[in-house]
Amino acid sequence: MTKIMLIQPPDPPKTQCLRDHMGYFGILKKGISLVKNDILPPLKLAYSASLLEKNGFEVNLIDAPALDYDVKKTLNIVERVQPDLVVIDSAGVTNSYDLYFAEQIKNITNTIVSVTGPHLTINPEIALQKKDIDIVIRGDIEYTILELSQKLSEFKDVKGIAFKKDNKIVLTPKRPPIINLDELPFPAFYLLPMKKYRFNLLKKTPFTTCLTSRGCPFACIYCPYPQGYGEFWRGRTPENVLDELIWLKNEFKIKSLLFRDQVPTFDMKRAEKIYDMMIKEGLDIEWRCETRADRISKELLIKMKKSGCVGVHFGVESGDPKILKNIGKDNIPIDLTKKIFREAKEIGLSTVGYFLIGLPGETKETIKKTVELAKDLNADESWFNSPVPYPGTKLYEIAKKNNWILTDDFEKYSGTEVVMRTDELSEDDIKEALRNAKIMFPGTSTNLLRLFFTKRGFLSTVSHPKMALKYAFKV
Repeated sequence: MTKIMLIQPPDPPKTQCLRDHMGYFGILKKGISLVKNDILPPLKLAYSASLLEKNGFEVNLIDAPALDYDVKKTLNIVERVQPDLVVIDSAGVTNSYDLYFAEQIKNITNTIVSVTGPHLTINPEIALQKKDIDIVIRGDIEYTILELSQKLSEFKDVKGIAFKKDNKIVLTPKRPPIINLDELPFPAFYLLPMKKYRFNLLKKTPFTTCLTSRGCPFACIYCPYPQGYGEFWRGRTPENVLDELIWLKNEFKIKSLLFRDQVPTFDMKRAEKIYDMMIKEGLDIEWRCETRADRISKELLIKMKKSGCVGVHFGVESGDPKILKNIGKDNIPIDLTKKIFREAKEIGLSTVGYFLIGLPGETKETIKKTVELAKDLNADESWFNSPVPYPGTKLYEIAKKNNWILTDDFEKYSGTEVVMRTDELSEDDIKEALRNAKIMFPGTSTNLLRLFFTKRGFLSTVSHPKMALKYAFKV
């Protein structure tokens, strides 16, 4: 039987990578934190594993970060299994470390080594310049991995891949995105260490994630979601979603859930039906999601609350209408955002607001408007970051044309570093604005009493007193 191994590779030393964030470009956290890091299951690999098993392949799925495996331990498993194909899920922010890991596999096995990730879909040569990497898998990966597994001896006709031939890179035709998501079997969570997963804003465990739809049709110039999930929205049927939720409850005793949909309420009638079915079933699962203020209503928020929702996350971005127009988000008026946040609060839902400082047209005056809006919204969590010019986005084209990009190094695109300036604001201006905003809106996750008097916080303080003191002063 053909053996396939799917790997979420080890994180670089002293870092933690959330690979499925930012449209799979990833978020990188460095150093030690007093707060437990979120650990989310690798959904696209889990979907691929279940599809492969359904078609008769022997599958090994390794989530090295969740298992706290380093490169050596992970390679030992690869050597013992001797798979026919290895698929490595790479993030932009850990690109060089992921590719280093991929290259080591050729030293211990003759397997075909493939890698995937949105940054490699856009620039496959990044990986294929390495002599020990054979294939880049592009776009939606599930059916590409399946076809690749079926045609290992002659993979050059497989859609959605890139490979080397005569020192040249060959791109096969794109594979169309999966339209009927119901046809995919549920993710192979039984191959994963389910007790290891957690999300700081959901306290009940066991915890996992769920994807009921894919794609985002909105034209926000900064957003990498279309690169990671597709440019048009596709949703599973409510019945299929409910079946998975019941399965998660029965098989894994799931008590909390993060919906990873980019816009779960894009089809509001479909969303309402899902929540009605969850209420009727009495699942007793706490959950959260991200969505848009223009794709939700008070009535829908009420049903979300009744079905187990405890919090909703919104990309607010800016408090200035001109900035919102510049980034393609002027179809969400600021008054509407205020209304939705107010209604969510009244219903008893926690809110999270995401803000960006340093967008095209940003000035010190527009930053003040954003800070004032954040005060008015009074979200339970307010997160401020600088925009990242991800390749494939309109923002990348604009920033490249205007010479705003400070570095082309994907690994700096961590979500925590300033990698782009504007005509009006320097790198230092943006950094200072972010520092000030984060001091004004520390959020519940930086509550000092809660941090230092938890078991982890206490142990971290004892083990790293200088770091803890520095952190306290920063907050």
